[in-house]
Amino acid sequence: MRDSILAAAVQLFAEYGYHAAPLRDIARIAGIQAASIYHHYPNKQALLVEIMATQMQHLNQSLEHILQEHQDSLVRLDAAIANHIRLHTMYKAEFFIVDTEIRALDPENRPYILSLRDTYEQLWQELLRTGMEQGIFRTSDVKVVSYAIIALCTEVATWFKPEGRLTVQQVIVLYRQLITHGLLLPDQSV
Repeated sequence: MRDSILAAAVQLFAEYGYHAAPLRDIARIAGIQAASIYHHYPNKQALLVEIMATQMQHLNQSLEHILQEHQDSLVRLDAAIANHIRLHTMYKAEFFIVDTEIRALDPENRPYILSLRDTYEQLWQELLRTGMEQGIFRTSDVKVVSYAIIALCTEVATWFKPEGRLTVQQVIVLYRQLITHGLLLPDQSV
């Protein structure tokens, strides 16, 4: 039942926004009475926090795994780009909520979700800093470069269509080329 409630919340939060999605509509889509939601979630805010935290934790854990599994900075970069794009196209509605509904978080929940986002940015910055220190990536402002890559890869979810001209893998290859060539020092080859 929790999964049905969560799926209904994702659908409505993504379509109408958090504030415009009443609990009674979430319950209706989930096939339960509105009061039954309270057996699973204390309030609508708890649904929002679970959606955001689940996706951010998944993003963080997968990037941590990439950094632990690979030592080569180019392999790390390729895997991180692919991971970000795959997750954002696979969980398009959930990440749309993560990216647009931060403002809807209550003051007591906002720091937790922002800390998860900050962790993800720091992991990207570690990846980039290591590549710069190794002389593989051109030296640049690590924070700005991390924000640019994250934003570029996140944006794929807004225009990508599974039935479109390109597959997710083809988009990943294009983005890898674009980002990697922008980061590599002139004497590096891909």
